[in-house]
Amino acid sequence: MNRRLSIALVATFTIGLAAPASSAEICGLEATPGDSGMMVQVGKFSAQCIEKGKCSITLSSVDNVGIALERASVSGSWLALVKSPSSIDSGAGFDLVFDGEDETRIAPDFLIAAEDMKSVRVDDDVSDIVLTTMLQSKTMSATVQLVGGKKVVHEITLGDLATATKWVDCAQAK
Repeated sequence: MNRRLSIALVATFTIGLAAPASSAEICGLEATPGDSGMMVQVGKFSAQCIEKGKCSITLSSVDNVGIALERASVSGSWLALVKSPSSIDSGAGFDLVFDGEDETRIAPDFLIAAEDMKSVRVDDDVSDIVLTTMLQSKTMSATVQLVGGKKVVHEITLGDLATATKWVDCAQAK
């Protein structure tokens, strides 16, 4: 009898460990466990924070080309980032259109590419300007060119971006 009780307790404990961690409210939003951190869905945006570390907001993914914002710490700057399994042509720059207005071009001089060209970030100062403009806008169209000439266009509705950035501010401050 004692042996059965021990086996039952071990089985219950093991099943409890194997079960996925449940969601929890963090900074006013329902957060679920993500890749080594917590993640929330804010409209079409996915925000994720690693405990005491980097946070990111995925803005869009089209044809496996992703656009995100990342920040290393609550006191750090937001960085705009493009990632792709294919090489990105950083020499072509990026074209942005906010609220259907005139095109804004981010010149290659303001882009910092990873050695493999599969990740390109916008320099700190320009990233700050882009984020400020995004927060003041309703929509953004972003065109990214891959090596070989293929252009990938992202049409992004920005309405929930302020909520996502506020969640990251709160989550990183904890």
